[in-house]
Amino acid sequence: MTNILAPFDHKFPCTEFPHALFYEWDHVLRFELGGEDVPTSRPLKRFNQALERANTVADALFKETETLWLLTSYYGETPRPKKRLKPLRHCGLALADFTHLGAVAQNDTDHIEDCGSDIHRYWDATQLTEHSQRQEVLWLTLGAELGIRPRLSTDVFLVDFAQNLVLHPYDDRGMDVAATDNNALRPLYQRFGTWLLEWNRPEMHDQFGS
Repeated sequence: MTNILAPFDHKFPCTEFPHALFYEWDHVLRFELGGEDVPTSRPLKRFNQALERANTVADALFKETETLWLLTSYYGETPRPKKRLKPLRHCGLALADFTHLGAVAQNDTDHIEDCGSDIHRYWDATQLTEHSQRQEVLWLTLGAELGIRPRLSTDVFLVDFAQNLVLHPYDDRGMDVAATDNNALRPLYQRFGTWLLEWNRPEMHDQFGS
């Protein structure tokens, strides 16, 4: 299997970041961003709350981060042009700033049976040099499902490889925050407990509540 994370010095238990970190790793928090109390019929209000929560958690998670990486991925049968990353120009990032890390075959037996070929996950990465870029990446990601433009339609992972921390926002609904050590996330569990997704709260309590 292609090791997407081979260029980085890290202790993550993977060769690529799984789409659903919460169900794949041991030390993960799942945050609810938009919240059940703000309907999608109020997209701007919902987006503002999601963005504020995401930025607040990210500030706490990466408070000692010196180098932050942005990794993006998408699924497909063939590579797409790099122009899919064009929305990131609003963050001061050029297409030339991104390094292609490779493609990982997903061994999707159903897809192989139906289409005669496997589906791959394609990865690109760049280093963020400004604090504001992290906020702008979250902006592009969290508004995508609400129809807020510009928007980014790829998976996004914000990663501190030195401290083995990763933040994966889905959309306005929520995001996962993962680490290789419980102690790195326990302060977030205690500080932002009211923002945790209720459905998965029992699993998080087992990990961080004692």
